[in-house]
Amino acid sequence: MSEEKDEWYVSRSGQRFGPVTFARMMEAASAGRLEPRTDMVIGGGLKEWKPAGEVEGLFKAPGVERQGGLVDHDVASDPMPVSEGYDDAGEDEMKPRMPGVSRLAYFLGVVVLPVLMMTGPGLLMPQLEPLIDEAYVPWVELMVFLIPFSLLIVIVVKRFENLAMSGAWFLGIFVPLLNWWVGYRLFACPPGYHATKKLDGIGKFLAAIYWSGPVLAIAAAFLFAGKIAEAKESGTLDEPFSRYELHRPSVPRLEPSESAP
Repeated sequence: MSEEKDEWYVSRSGQRFGPVTFARMMEAASAGRLEPRTDMVIGGGLKEWKPAGEVEGLFKAPGVERQGGLVDHDVASDPMPVSEGYDDAGEDEMKPRMPGVSRLAYFLGVVVLPVLMMTGPGLLMPQLEPLIDEAYVPWVELMVFLIPFSLLIVIVVKRFENLAMSGAWFLGIFVPLLNWWVGYRLFACPPGYHATKKLDGIGKFLAAIYWSGPVLAIAAAFLFAGKIAEAKESGTLDEPFSRYELHRPSVPRLEPSESAP
């Protein structure tokens, strides 16, 4: 694998680390700190996440031994700085630097920005109207709405990036049923979840909250439908419907007029 595009990310146990160089990953592989089957990596010319063991040259580069501790080039002597996404407290400890938007930033964005979209024009326009030409007032009002709306779209797309998903999944929000699954990913899942498929403790808690909503709604709908069917079978609904028929105003029927001879 070419080392010219030297920015890589590693996803492990629901967390995403990086950027790191390809040389640093080779050092981690040679020292046994990189798991070829469960650690997912992306970078260089890769378009999607891959298990580390499937990346050409990472575990079989010249001079690198999977079980050995040294390499015969500059990788071994180059320290692993914190700025590349690793913690120097120990070989197995990594300090995450996760691209995209985290769960907390996503929560704040989807709460605050819609409020600004609804209240911004009403709050700001009375202050701005005396300062701008009357012809530009509608355009400024539109911009006051579009700025937080655009930021909201960016936050959602960046949240997908944080999950190691394509930003094109944003369109799934507008697809019925699929939007429930997409919303679950955005709401509950930790960074890199699309690659690791591992929920952390907070994610499990948020997932339980998220899915309890539709489950309770479906249960309530079935209960309501059952009550209606039971009332109809017992005749309880006959009296209200008969009263409605009795008091419903009659509409005179209009006969088509005969055409003049």
